[in-house]
Amino acid sequence: MSARIVLSLDGAILKEVELTKPVTVVGRHPDCDVVVEDGAVSGRHMLFRVVNVTVYAEDLASTNGTRVNGLSAQHQVVHHLDVIEVGRHKVHFFDSTMLAGRVGGLENTVLTEYERTMMAEHVAAPAPSALPPPAARARDDDLDRTMAIPRDPALRLGPAQESVRTGAADAPGSAAFSLKVVAGERRGDTIPLQRANTMIGTPGGETALVVRRGDTYYLARFSGNRPPRLNRRDLGPGTHPIAPQDVIDVGGSSFEVVKV
Repeated sequence: MSARIVLSLDGAILKEVELTKPVTVVGRHPDCDVVVEDGAVSGRHMLFRVVNVTVYAEDLASTNGTRVNGLSAQHQVVHHLDVIEVGRHKVHFFDSTMLAGRVGGLENTVLTEYERTMMAEHVAAPAPSALPPPAARARDDDLDRTMAIPRDPALRLGPAQESVRTGAADAPGSAAFSLKVVAGERRGDTIPLQRANTMIGTPGGETALVVRRGDTYYLARFSGNRPPRLNRRDLGPGTHPIAPQDVIDVGGSSFEVVKV
């Protein structure tokens, strides 16, 4: 599939990116494929996953969530002219086969009456692995502090977003987690989960992302042909909460979630 995303702020185009990779990550961290310089955007906020001719938008347990056409979404197929909101920015999705050329302006492409109607329909009238070096860690800590956007209470949340935080892991003051490598390379090692995002698996092969949001931890598929397994079951789309004694299988390695 030939697809393109266009990042905009207040109607002005900031950048265009072709979705040529199986996974394209959007966020504030400089390692992301699409860097969004917005304090309301998480370090790794969401991703686009291309599977054959289908493109999915997946939220990575971001602080302010991801919305598609005005509705909160965790994992959703996106279509030509869909609008994905991250923080104060918009990511406009285009099926390039339906476009004659490059995007010249948003007013006559995405920012249409359809988009305004979708937004107005759901929102009430205005009344909102190893530890890095200290320098890198300080930078990551700053990126992890995402500014929360006040939400209009009338805004409808999708079922996935409403139920994403479940279980004892949500209790205030829970202990930090680590991963103990119980099989595969680095067996016996312990991987601290002190950063907002920790990649596990084999770079360039099967990988997963452990996302920390406050005292809650989530697991998300990242790259590779086979999904990770959580407690011996294939991991579904989106992010999934993890707890102590959970077992994660990624590629040829297995990890047990432990409290620090």
